[in-house]
Amino acid sequence: MKQLDVMSYRRINEAFHRRMVYHVGVDCGFFVEMNYMVNAMLYCLAHHIRFQLYSENANFGTGVGWTEYFLPFCEEVHEPFHKKYNFHRLPAWRRILKVCRQQKSLGPLAWKLKSFPKTMMGRLMAFWVYKAYVQFAQDVSDPEQYYRIPELGINGSYYEAYALMARMVWRLQPEILHYETIYKEKLALPPLYDGVHIRGGDKMMETTLISGKHIMEVLHPKTGACVFILTDDYRQFQELQANYPNIRLLTLCRPEERGYLHKAFSHKSPKSRQEAIVRLLISVDLLLHSRSFVGSITTGPSVFIMKLREDDPFVQAVDCPKTDLASSLSLTIDVRAAISKRFLSHTVAII
Repeated sequence: MKQLDVMSYRRINEAFHRRMVYHVGVDCGFFVEMNYMVNAMLYCLAHHIRFQLYSENANFGTGVGWTEYFLPFCEEVHEPFHKKYNFHRLPAWRRILKVCRQQKSLGPLAWKLKSFPKTMMGRLMAFWVYKAYVQFAQDVSDPEQYYRIPELGINGSYYEAYALMARMVWRLQPEILHYETIYKEKLALPPLYDGVHIRGGDKMMETTLISGKHIMEVLHPKTGACVFILTDDYRQFQELQANYPNIRLLTLCRPEERGYLHKAFSHKSPKSRQEAIVRLLISVDLLLHSRSFVGSITTGPSVFIMKLREDDPFVQAVDCPKTDLASSLSLTIDVRAAISKRFLSHTVAII
């Protein structure tokens, strides 16, 4: 499997004169943030813009930032004004107006309008500090269909380029890898295992929740197989244990966990957030190396895994045909949710 060299990336990236400071960990779940960041890195490479990172106030950390969990891959900046003025690109006007009609509220419109003076203030502060025009996270445009970056050996589709960049930044800190070894030993994880992702919690507010039973039916494990399960609701794990007594099921989910709620997670203590993120990262790392994987096109971890394993015949979505998977993964969450709902309407997958 082709890998990008971090030093080669840094040499090319730091040679660009124009600059973007990308704020990661703004207000989304970790793997949505990761997805946005990788897309921003590709945008910068394609447009010859130097990519720099601001992560000190990342919502998934304790104030250290990206290097709390991962090895560095680019230069980081530390000016605190990025916390307020550097944010994700807001939806297009057409989508904003659609949401206004659906909610019968002008709130989304006001949210969009307020972003313009904030962006302008941020640009002025950046010019004062860096003595040059600087792009922010909100300047990233939609991914291109094809990327040709010969200096890094990239010459392929969006998914090929995305996978190369994502694997390059997915370099866990030695301490995290040490924890992963400990967890694997505690679980007695065999060399060959299958994997699934089952989501609960606040995902039900924007998509249809999919039962673990249905996901397992799609996976169709053989008797005696070992299946590693990434879930945020231990009740799902218990239900599968009862329904599949002949399958060895493993998880890092805690018995007290009853579904991930992003707002509640954001208010946890830094130590609690860190512990949960470490288990999440280790779980996803295990699923990146599983023999097969079944997930959903509506959940961040599943989308990340499927993007990195897009050409793997043993990876599939429970709510999207394999033939349409590549074209669906890069769509916005509302479009993916509609695809998922339409596909699931022909099954008995709803919880």
